[in-house]
Amino acid sequence: MIKNKYTRRQFGKIGIAAGLTAPFIATRAYARDTKLVFWLQPNFNKVADDLLEAQAMDYARSKGLSDSEISIEKVPGGEVAKRMAAALEVGSPPDVTRVNETNMSKWGADGHLMDLTSIVDGMRAVEGGINEGSIPLASIDGGIRGAPMGIAANAAHVRADKFAEAGYDTLPETWEEFIEAAKKVTKPPFFAYGMALGLTPYDSLGDILSVVTAYGGSMVDDQNRPAFESDGAVEAFKIINQMYNIDKIIPRGTLSWDNAGNNKAFQTGQIAYALNPTSIYSSLIANESPFLESTVLERPPGGPAGRFSTASVDYYGVFKASPNQELAMGLVEHFMKPENYGQFLLEAGGRYLPIYPSQLEHPFWQRPAFAGLKEAAKTARSTFFPGKLTPALSEIVNRSMVVEEVQNMLVKGKDPAQAVADSQKAMVEVYTRLGEPV
Repeated sequence: MIKNKYTRRQFGKIGIAAGLTAPFIATRAYARDTKLVFWLQPNFNKVADDLLEAQAMDYARSKGLSDSEISIEKVPGGEVAKRMAAALEVGSPPDVTRVNETNMSKWGADGHLMDLTSIVDGMRAVEGGINEGSIPLASIDGGIRGAPMGIAANAAHVRADKFAEAGYDTLPETWEEFIEAAKKVTKPPFFAYGMALGLTPYDSLGDILSVVTAYGGSMVDDQNRPAFESDGAVEAFKIINQMYNIDKIIPRGTLSWDNAGNNKAFQTGQIAYALNPTSIYSSLIANESPFLESTVLERPPGGPAGRFSTASVDYYGVFKASPNQELAMGLVEHFMKPENYGQFLLEAGGRYLPIYPSQLEHPFWQRPAFAGLKEAAKTARSTFFPGKLTPALSEIVNRSMVVEEVQNMLVKGKDPAQAVADSQKAMVEVYTRLGEPV
């Protein structure tokens, strides 16, 4: 496997800086040594990542490619949006990568993704079919622009032993109760809540919205118009400020975390609670962590508006700029063969709930810790409920505009109501510029 053999793909190593040399790169946009380029976004689980690499190599060899004709590069999920922007600008995206909901909305609407309806129809033909709820977001301009590859249910990863030591049998049901418990759990350098608050998409926004939705706030309304400015959002910002600046149950360094920050903090025994897709739990399994048996998966705390879980779908996408589209689509089909996909899910240790519902019958999914995960998945809704992702909302998410205002509140002392109002103003400006209703 060759990871550095690039010509037209060299931008991948230099990221967004490629934009500075775009004229040079563009002159050789279609001169490359590799026939298949796959951006592998790490699953925080080396065993699962190694398996995907092996599956990709097996596929390439089955098609007669030499090892030097396939390039697999690990690109952290938080870097994908920026690096892809540079890649698309010069017509040089990878052939295949994982695509989250935000990027599916943007890249699909911008016409960068191939129609993978034929692959999805093949997946539907598997006994038990697929989770059809994964399809609508990828249905763009009369085609299905991504093959769904996993349901990422956000679950509260809870160190039950730490809360038990503080006198709590279960995770408190409301944020107010959680804060009271968290003050007893926090004993620096150990903290109760590993709340992601960095400017790398996407974990920080999910953590913030888990509080906002509990108090009745949302990013957009049911007409997909910006609706962040609300009493609920203001109250949620006050709660976040209280947790960080007053009660100090959140580590100070979370402001600089990327998407691996809360994973690493939980895995290394520094925090008692983290909201995340189950990549954290899967890593505990893979690493035979001493914290595995004391970790349970729950719904996050709630508030006056209810107690909500969120779930998202990840996809495999193939880019129209690929010079070997048939080869690239074949790689996606290979990944999604039930036997290959099922093996990936098991090695990923619960990183995703399966797209093929029949695979939930496997004994792996019957472990007690997954009871809370299954409950979370049953009640989960989109992060952007009651609206949906649009190109404007995707830009707001990728630019971490709401998270930036939270940082202004936490670090610069901006009033919570003003931080919410400024978030709304910034959203409206993006929607107006892109011609979406406000």
